[in-house]
Amino acid sequence: MRRIPLFWVCSAFLLGISVALFAPVSVEFWRISFFVCLGFLGLEYLARRKWSGFKNHSLPVFLLLVVLAGGGWRYTSIQQKPFTPIDIAYYNDQEKVTISGVVCSDPQHNERSVRFTFCVDRMEKPEKRDITGKVLVVQRNGDWKYGDRVNVIGTLQAPGENEEFSYKDYLAQRGIYSLMEYPYVKWIASGQAGWVKSGLFALRQKAYQRIQAFLPQPEAGLLSGILLGIETDIPYELEKAFQDTGTAHVVAISGFNMTILAGIFLKGFRKYLSIWWAAVLAILAMALYTVLVGGAPAVSRAAVMSCLAMSASLIGRGQSGMYTLVLTAAIMCLFNPLLIGDAGFQLSVTATLGLVLYADRLMNWFRSLAGKFLPEQVVERITGPVSDYFLFTLAAQVMTLPVVLYHFERLSLTTLLANPLILPVQPLVMILGGIAVIVGLVIQPLGQLLSYIVWVPLYYTNQVVTWLAGFPSGVVVLGEVSILTVVGLYLLIFFLAHRKGMNVIQVQQKPILMLGMMVTAAFLVWNAVLLRPDGQLHIWILDEPNEGVVLVQTPTGKRILINAGERVNSMSSKITQHLPVLERNIDLALVTHPDAKTSTAYPTILVRFKVQQFLWGEEIPDSKTAAMMQKVLQERQIQTGILTVGQQVDCWDGVLLERYTLAKTGISMILTYKDFRLMLLDGEVRNIDRLQMMEDAVLLVKPGVEVDMNEIPWKPQILIHHEFQPEVVAGQISTQNTGRIEIITDGLQMWMLGEKR
Repeated sequence: MRRIPLFWVCSAFLLGISVALFAPVSVEFWRISFFVCLGFLGLEYLARRKWSGFKNHSLPVFLLLVVLAGGGWRYTSIQQKPFTPIDIAYYNDQEKVTISGVVCSDPQHNERSVRFTFCVDRMEKPEKRDITGKVLVVQRNGDWKYGDRVNVIGTLQAPGENEEFSYKDYLAQRGIYSLMEYPYVKWIASGQAGWVKSGLFALRQKAYQRIQAFLPQPEAGLLSGILLGIETDIPYELEKAFQDTGTAHVVAISGFNMTILAGIFLKGFRKYLSIWWAAVLAILAMALYTVLVGGAPAVSRAAVMSCLAMSASLIGRGQSGMYTLVLTAAIMCLFNPLLIGDAGFQLSVTATLGLVLYADRLMNWFRSLAGKFLPEQVVERITGPVSDYFLFTLAAQVMTLPVVLYHFERLSLTTLLANPLILPVQPLVMILGGIAVIVGLVIQPLGQLLSYIVWVPLYYTNQVVTWLAGFPSGVVVLGEVSILTVVGLYLLIFFLAHRKGMNVIQVQQKPILMLGMMVTAAFLVWNAVLLRPDGQLHIWILDEPNEGVVLVQTPTGKRILINAGERVNSMSSKITQHLPVLERNIDLALVTHPDAKTSTAYPTILVRFKVQQFLWGEEIPDSKTAAMMQKVLQERQIQTGILTVGQQVDCWDGVLLERYTLAKTGISMILTYKDFRLMLLDGEVRNIDRLQMMEDAVLLVKPGVEVDMNEIPWKPQILIHHEFQPEVVAGQISTQNTGRIEIITDGLQMWMLGEKR
């Protein structure tokens, strides 16, 4: 039998899985097809042995068909797998259950919840039996850790799906077929999982805490995403900006980040070892890092692809990149065939394919073009950086474009500008950020000092992305893109491409230490100068998603935070916009009413910022959020108190804050500074007719509170409300229309600025 290259066998297997994905049929169809093709393959083999002419003139087509059918069989056997009573998913959408098991992932803390993968081994109710499977558990809060043994009581649900997105398929790729939202979770014991992963996850959490302590938001959130794969601290607005500019791969631990890291490891080990030993150690270091950051499927794929790129470059054969890519993809899909439908997997494969097909070709084209205008030495010097940060990115973007259009139905027009602007500083972020965190784990003050240097490229990245995301018509929404369109685009790309070898993206950035220190110092100085107190009272009234939150800065720079809202990342980012990067102080924080809308973010805010004093607006309620707040207040030894009706708080510089009257829900606060008065209405107050002193004041009404101004004998000068109400006052401002509002006053005059023009 003629020997078929492994490349075509792997391609046939991947094609079979793809056909099963887009043309779903029963597992029996693929099983029968497999054995029928296997039978014809046997007949073909016998014919080849008996008739030499047949042997010389025919191709073993049935071998490819056997492998193709095997791919379809493998996919449908997983995708259509029936559940039995020993599978936890068998009990989806039924009565409440009590199950026992171990937390088998590093818990992910979002703004409003914490989620973790729960490996079940025992069911207690409705019947006692051993059981297997994974459940995604979602809770409002909780301090769970990898390896904790817990009992969970709740209702199992099958993950949902719709025409746009299948959460069911997304979780199935991770071996999860059940979801449990907001169950009762009882801790039993700790340390019930492997000590290696437990230690690495503990190290990850310590590194995360150091980043949060060293840097302000949103720069801390960005560095946590780049280094540790913890992306939950990035505010929604900034996350969307990265998506709209086609730079989301920078935030996550993507193939780009992993390739930089692989280059760093290889270059470091190469100084002391031979190239092959250096490559082996670099791959081991990449594997260890992958486990450290959680080992999510996307991270594992990025690590595999970056190691693949590095290996192909070392082999130095033009065709090795393509062959190795197909072999790697086939092996990954053999173990988990559901990967073939995952957008992240498709993007990883096509981005690497883009480097295989285009990287060398584009680099040689640039070298030839630049050689016509520049000396040879200059051309050789600039070819590397231009290739790394523009040409290779362009190659990857060309190949991922059809996948992006198919899954996301949108095209970013600013991506070709955004990537060259921010990619050159990303190696600096990873190297300096990694050094700062590692040093900070040992010597915290020195790590803090080094973090000021890495803050500059992080701040630059966020500002460039935010600026480009603001371009009008920067994103074109295309609507549904058919699979035929995707195939047509790839046929066009393959027609234009010539198979070339692939070179690993080298990390060639060599920052000059002195220049970096000077730039950092300049940024820090100007940051402090521009945000220094100006002798005026500043009041920032935040808009969605932080309605009801007020930040005050007194004339000499004392800071007061009233409420914290629900979105901790967005809230942290808003606060740090008004703080010098070297300062994290909040002199007074208070909560008018500790419900979800005003205080959910407070436990984390109290950790991220140095709060000197905290006041409760009413008696401390019996709630999980309040309990978490009390725990943090005690741990950080923050002075606390409870406001009483009529109590005045001296907020420095002549600024007074008074709890005026008890409301049915929440309290009413009056802030005064000389002749300026601001009333914060957090509920339906009583005896409002007694507030004659509020004539010509500013009235801020909390979202959800209704006020009939016709029944109030005094009229405020300005009413600030979330939604515009045309039937009330003429001097009305809506945060829904205006955005964040800033009030500036010297106590005699007042100026107001709106974020939206």
